[in-house]
Amino acid sequence: MLCAKLRIFVERISFLGKYFKNLIKVTIFSKRIRIFAGHKLGIMGSRYIDSGLIAVFCDMLRRAKKVSLIVHVNPDGDAMGASIALYHCLRVLMPELEIVIVSPNRYPEFLKWMDGSNNVLVFRERRKIVKEAIATSDVLICLDFNSLSRLEDLGEFIASTSVPRVLIDHHIEPKKEEFLLIISDVKVSSTSELIFRLAKDILPGPLPRPAADAIMAGMMTDTNMFRDNSSNPDTFKVVAELLKAGVDKEKITSLVFDNFSISRVKLLGFALSEKMVVLPEYHAAYISISQSELNNFSFQPGDTEGFVNYPLNIKGVNISAYISEQLDGAIRFSFRSRGAFSVNDFARRHFAGGGHKNAAGGRMETTLDNAIAEYIKQLEFYKDEISASI
Repeated sequence: MLCAKLRIFVERISFLGKYFKNLIKVTIFSKRIRIFAGHKLGIMGSRYIDSGLIAVFCDMLRRAKKVSLIVHVNPDGDAMGASIALYHCLRVLMPELEIVIVSPNRYPEFLKWMDGSNNVLVFRERRKIVKEAIATSDVLICLDFNSLSRLEDLGEFIASTSVPRVLIDHHIEPKKEEFLLIISDVKVSSTSELIFRLAKDILPGPLPRPAADAIMAGMMTDTNMFRDNSSNPDTFKVVAELLKAGVDKEKITSLVFDNFSISRVKLLGFALSEKMVVLPEYHAAYISISQSELNNFSFQPGDTEGFVNYPLNIKGVNISAYISEQLDGAIRFSFRSRGAFSVNDFARRHFAGGGHKNAAGGRMETTLDNAIAEYIKQLEFYKDEISASI
């Protein structure tokens, strides 16, 4: 194990050598590697982000003429909020820097109010342009995912390039071998919150207002309006700072949660009245929707965002799944849980996915009926653990 880590360490140091020469010391622990850089940047280190990591990140930016910000497939409010916030921060920090935002597929219509969303390049719609943008970048900054597999075919292309990759994320167990530099903290509510803390360290002045708005939206969506993954008091200190900066919380709440199409609201009604199945013997529920059913409601990316949360409003339901058929024929899962039961472990072990303790996702190459059957099979195996989770 140590030899493998030493090999990764040597590879990273040789790669980092292109970006800075004043690395002072490296300490190797048996369980992890930390890099301490000796730059004199005149910035205060965050209690959440190691100052050495910030120094390396800033040095990479200084040497770059072009960076690409990459978000995951089916980008949610946190992915969009984090990328757009970082976009505005980098514009302030380095006005001459060329910045591209790339999404593997289209992002939700209800997030298009964000200032800068019109700059997003969608890989599945402009493959040649996106590939050229990535190949000519000096740094790729990957946001709100912990593995290139979350990018699907875009991830395969990125893996084939030699462009250095930085990860900024809050999911557990990032694929360390896929990134040159990792800025990650699972204690924060969202990647957007992590961007706020990074911005406070690297910006010479206040947070740009469009960045503050995007961060608030990202934090709201990833915590389900601060119901989930938001027990850290420091998360609400960030909210307070955003409000002091002039963010209109009520307006953003309305833009994010009261900005849906008629067809989306009808789809929600259909999902709850016709497609939700409650399994009281397992303290579980699920909603399953086929591609043809989505098409009946003029489905747009993001229309099913949050559907998985509704079954958890039912007394006695401790785990919920949203199971949907994708355009490529694959099945995508979204899991939510209450209490001690970890859907991250559940998704990693059985559904080629992962995420957070109480919110995770997965994917299977199978039929919708088989996917539902596999979900129920695993519920049977975990029913005692799920029952005792609260």
